[in-house]
Amino acid sequence: MTRMTAQAQGLTSYSRFVLNFIVLPSLFIAGIQLFVLSEQTETYFAWTFASALSAAFLGAGYWAALVHSYTGARSKGWEFVRSSMPAALTATTLLTITTFLHLDKFHLHSPLLITRFVTWVWFLIYFFVPPVLLVAWVVQSRLQGAHVRGQDPLPVWMRGGYAVLAAFALLSGISLFLSPASTAAVWPWTVTPLAARAISAWLTAFSVACATLILENDILFGAGPASSLFAFCALELIVVLRFFSAIDWGKPLGTVYVLFLLLGLLVTGANLLAKRRLSH
Repeated sequence: MTRMTAQAQGLTSYSRFVLNFIVLPSLFIAGIQLFVLSEQTETYFAWTFASALSAAFLGAGYWAALVHSYTGARSKGWEFVRSSMPAALTATTLLTITTFLHLDKFHLHSPLLITRFVTWVWFLIYFFVPPVLLVAWVVQSRLQGAHVRGQDPLPVWMRGGYAVLAAFALLSGISLFLSPASTAAVWPWTVTPLAARAISAWLTAFSVACATLILENDILFGAGPASSLFAFCALELIVVLRFFSAIDWGKPLGTVYVLFLLLGLLVTGANLLAKRRLSH
């Protein structure tokens, strides 16, 4: 089926409610806590980051996800949203697992009410959001027209670029999650096991998003996730500049990481430009 021969499936009321009243507020607030208040996580976040750079990294991830969540909530149909679901479930599930692996690091008994409050909000979000997203995905996928395919495939070089990005992000993400202490020795900045696994969640989700775009293979239908990946790379480059002195440039991964972000800007930016040409 194609867009020309099949009727696309719109978002259900449930999906729009989840996006507008659960996902969007959560992403926006988390971005403020971590991207803006990177150096005050002992008060305004669920755990204290040893490195403000790590906090800002996560905050950039939340605000990058906010980009497509906003446009997705206002999209014409499910086909513009579905390619973001695997990455969203990956990030939230890994963050949930990370939470329970490091319960002792969370501010559950902080003397400050605001700190205990944001900590319990974190627990509620990562206990409920993964199944809530899964239900939305399953319900939408069972409706007629949910699997309509596009007619505008990605250029070969762009799919290759996404493959390179996916490989680096997946290798980094798996290493940080499974062997945080060992990987910390080669990572460009100082990370604790908790921060390493939290960073892993976003990198692994980035990899899954790239792989999904390759499989979706459509310029228009994949533009939403591409916009979030573009925002992720741009915001993470801002984080690099902001915390330039905190990065150990003597480690090879320092330069490789920046090249990864620049390649991400190139590939996703080209995807968005191609989408703009098709839309006019």
